[in-house]
Amino acid sequence: MTVLAGTVGTTRLTLRLHRFEISAFVALVAVGVALAFLVAARLDALHFDPHCYDPTGNVAPSVTCEQEMNRFSEMVNNEGGKVTLIITVVPFLAALLLGTPIVGREIERGTTRLAWALSPSRQRWYRQRLLPVLAILAVGSFLFGIAADRLLAASQPGLDPANSFSQFGFRGVVLAARAVFVFALAVHIGAVMGRALPALIVAGILAFVGISGGTQVHERILRAEAVPLDNPGPGDMQMDQRFRLPDGRIIGWDEIQQYDPMPTDPNFTGQWPTLPMLTFGVPGARYHQVEAREVAVLGGGALVALVATAFIVARRRPG
Repeated sequence: MTVLAGTVGTTRLTLRLHRFEISAFVALVAVGVALAFLVAARLDALHFDPHCYDPTGNVAPSVTCEQEMNRFSEMVNNEGGKVTLIITVVPFLAALLLGTPIVGREIERGTTRLAWALSPSRQRWYRQRLLPVLAILAVGSFLFGIAADRLLAASQPGLDPANSFSQFGFRGVVLAARAVFVFALAVHIGAVMGRALPALIVAGILAFVGISGGTQVHERILRAEAVPLDNPGPGDMQMDQRFRLPDGRIIGWDEIQQYDPMPTDPNFTGQWPTLPMLTFGVPGARYHQVEAREVAVLGGGALVALVATAFIVARRRPG
């Protein structure tokens, strides 16, 4: 009972230290999730059928179909766009604002001198400051990710978010994993610099570089794993177009002139290239596999940053 009471007390203290940031984040989560489901419900109520458009573009849509499409697109762009902005920006902003003060503000204010002197363990002090805020950020960001999935499904009728790479990284559990990674990085930078505001700026820059660089590396891995897509769908990640030679070999655009030269006749009206075209990409059915890999990498990076911060807390001088 004594241990439980002490844990509850330290948790309350931690939440009180960050009450403004946490209260604002919780309020934004509630508003953002509610708005996402509200807009999704309004989109569903339009009952827009994208099949009213001829996919080949040879047949003009009817007046009714055109009106429905305009009304649907207007709601997606205006209402859905504003909600999407909240969902995608708030988790990362909250991660920075909640992460940098965990250790950095305590060092800057000099409160670590007394706290580390009275605490039987610096690591316990660190965990007590870290875990409640981390849990709130992770849960709130995951709720944002669920709301983003719901809004995506309503914005693109017929699309299955569970088997689609559309808006990958800014919805579902990947959004929460990215927010946690940014949070861990902010905690680490705050502990290294010992000043909250400079750490906030540096952490923001490093978070942008880290996520952007990681995304590019992951895209290269996916490009290497790309396979021919028989019937590319909206959920597939289409990456490249190649051509099949009569002997079965696959070539790209850089070699097409060698095997299938572009006609020079100005009156040519046929189709070029004449070789069979193949679309290479990652099938939407692999979404969960790719998602799990992304989450594992982000989680590993966050763990490394938090463990490194624990080492700094154990070794750093209080002042």
